[in-house]
Amino acid sequence: MIPRKAAALALAAFVWWTAQPARAQARAAESAACPAIRQPEKLEYKLSFNQRQADFVEVQQRTSIDIPAGWPLANDLTFGADSDKYQDAMRCLLREEKRPATEFSTWHPEWHTISAATKPRVDVVAVRYESWNLIDSAGQFAVGPWTVDAEQDKDWKVALHSPDVLRGDFQRTVEIDPGGLEIANAPGASSANEAGRMWTTPRPDAEVSIVRPKQLATLSHRDSLIAYLGIASWWFFGSVLIALSAWPFRKENDDNDKAAARTLADTSLQWAGLSAALALTLALLLKIYPVTIRLRALIGISSGLTLVLLAKPWLPLVEHSDDSKKEPTTRHTVFVTAFVAAAIGLLVIAFPQLFGLSTKLMPTAPTPPLAIAGLAVLETFMLWLWFTAMAAWAWRFAREGKLGDSSAGDSRDGSGRHLRRVTATGTALFVVAALVVLCHRLSFDTRWQRANWLGEADSLFGDDYTGILGRQLADFPTFGPLWAYTHTSVLTALALVALLHVRSRAGSGDKSPGPQGWDLLLVAAIFAVVTLQMSKFAGNKASWYGFWLPLNMLALYALVKAGRRWSMLGRVDRRAKNCLAANAAKGESCVAVELSTEKKHERLMGDARRCRELLHRLHLVDRGHAESTRRRTLENELNELHHWRPAGCGRDCLPDPVSVVDVALCWGPHRRWWHNALNAARWAAVFGILPSAVTVWYEKANDPDHWALTLDQPTGIPDMLWRFVTQEIAFVGAGLVLGALWRVLPGERGPMRALSLFMAWFVPIGVVVAINHGIDRRAVGVALLNIILMLMVLTMTSMWMDTDTFSRERPYWTKRLRLLASIYQVHGLSGQIAFLVMQAAAAVTIWRQIATG
Repeated sequence: MIPRKAAALALAAFVWWTAQPARAQARAAESAACPAIRQPEKLEYKLSFNQRQADFVEVQQRTSIDIPAGWPLANDLTFGADSDKYQDAMRCLLREEKRPATEFSTWHPEWHTISAATKPRVDVVAVRYESWNLIDSAGQFAVGPWTVDAEQDKDWKVALHSPDVLRGDFQRTVEIDPGGLEIANAPGASSANEAGRMWTTPRPDAEVSIVRPKQLATLSHRDSLIAYLGIASWWFFGSVLIALSAWPFRKENDDNDKAAARTLADTSLQWAGLSAALALTLALLLKIYPVTIRLRALIGISSGLTLVLLAKPWLPLVEHSDDSKKEPTTRHTVFVTAFVAAAIGLLVIAFPQLFGLSTKLMPTAPTPPLAIAGLAVLETFMLWLWFTAMAAWAWRFAREGKLGDSSAGDSRDGSGRHLRRVTATGTALFVVAALVVLCHRLSFDTRWQRANWLGEADSLFGDDYTGILGRQLADFPTFGPLWAYTHTSVLTALALVALLHVRSRAGSGDKSPGPQGWDLLLVAAIFAVVTLQMSKFAGNKASWYGFWLPLNMLALYALVKAGRRWSMLGRVDRRAKNCLAANAAKGESCVAVELSTEKKHERLMGDARRCRELLHRLHLVDRGHAESTRRRTLENELNELHHWRPAGCGRDCLPDPVSVVDVALCWGPHRRWWHNALNAARWAAVFGILPSAVTVWYEKANDPDHWALTLDQPTGIPDMLWRFVTQEIAFVGAGLVLGALWRVLPGERGPMRALSLFMAWFVPIGVVVAINHGIDRRAVGVALLNIILMLMVLTMTSMWMDTDTFSRERPYWTKRLRLLASIYQVHGLSGQIAFLVMQAAAAVTIWRQIATG
């Protein structure tokens, strides 16, 4: 799967990179102790909180000190920020000489704005230092001379740590602005009001207790436990959903299509069991019960290897092809590569002493470069096994579900091509895994640089750069497998789509206007799974995740139930209830039976085109552009078309407001509802690119705070890219469901059908909002923005579906918009465009509100 030479070169380069000695950032304690400062003319500290964001609280500090110019280090403050002398002088003004040691994993260094000191007078040097931090989890947060201890289930402890040179009997002003948070206790404050607390006495330090904000559920141990159980319940319900959807396929008979369905069902049931087992193992064992790092690493490596082997990526691309005779070559390659990757990781786990690691898989002191290289290699190959497993299972579902199926007649070198594809995929995934590790390393570097900008990180953390880096890499088995597993939700959706495709290939519902029975269950399951990718608002508290799946499915079932009665085809079928009594007795749709053959479908489309032509001629007559004497003839011809009926129907089948154009638009561009589903999914993928990019940019990078948090997280950049992928999947899935239910959704034109499907997606969100009180304003704004973007994508998709219905007329229209005007007529098109413009205006308005709020 990975070429040996390429793997060897990549591994050698990667080990060389990780083994490079860390840049010596901590300066030796060459400088003497900080000289004392006589009475400063100004000494002010201010700390401010800001909770305008839902996912974090911003805390800012400003320190103002006017120092006598006679202080020995005063001139050093006027140097550049990169100067060692400047940093030594600032350390004297901001830090205690003996700070208590802390853990790097719980320490959150500040972001700072540095400016050189000024001399407003000859005898004074003015120092202004501002910095900020973002509290989004439990830990200790540094902000200038302040620290904020955010503990689980406890109030935040805010403390000012004055440096030793400023601990004299000086007059100082200390101010804390809670910014809307509630102050629980502030001993010794000189004044108190709703805006904050202030100290003006010579007391050197100040301490305050602030009530933990409720929206930051991750800071609570109880809330975190409930969140993990909620996520586990989502995986459990997802596994049950796959098993329930696949079970009926195992009873199929032995013809080719149904045998393939049974094979896919067995694969889906196998994945459902694996998914549930992994959810319990990773979400519960690794996060709740205290297990050693070595055991976690062993679980990560072994589970990744097991998933790869069970996916069987060596199987031929097409079932029952001649490639199966040459299968051992690909199987041997997969086995060797997977076992070598696992063996390298297990070597680090089983014999850590060979790499300078302790028995607990932690680096020893001093940390040798080989330990860093060993931990980085362990992380890389663990991720590679998981990524390969995900790709293998995705390929397995696509293969057995005939998704993108090619002809069985491969050329004689088909086996060789399959081996090259497997090798290229494995190599690409290795590169991706290495890039994820690189992002982890770069995230650590940026955090270390912030923590060490005054050259004090070694003494603060009790270890040097290399030692702390080794500890961070050793912690990866704690979250790495769970992080990788959270991305497997895509496999759940893919398995359901594969099952639905196999059902459609077997001729299920050929004479039905839309999915029924198990097909409808699969469509509802796809709808529930993919919309969750976009409905983060419903999962604002992860305990709702398990509740979200059945709620969405029930909403879609209610929509389909109403649509079968009130949709266009439903009204036509009721009108023709006496036609084809034998088929009606079977519950089949009269219109579906009529249009199930190509010849009769062509007849409908011909009538629809003729109807639009006659309406256009009538419009010209009314405008005086044609002879009025022809109006009666045109009306008679239209009346004949209005009498369209299925073969064998004894009377007119079209209600008065319905025309054959309406029937054609309701039927969609293809004769089978599965092909309508694929057509809508393709357009939704195209129209969803820009909204997906906008959403990801807004959530991860639209302001300095969010971008700083993205870069600060070990997997921030990969998560950003994956968020775009999940958004696209949500749009594609919604388009697939729109196309599959196209004929049973209420509405005469595409945009109205899109609106009805959108309501089925919106109602569960409204239910969760009504139950879940205390939702943050920005979270509501983001949810509304996502809602409008989904509606816009569905609306555009539905309009293009309507033009595809009359795609054979495209050569006669220079632009698709003109064809759309011909289909909708002038007034209809203007209404649909106005509807779309209103959606865009709503999206922009919501954007401005939450962006400036």
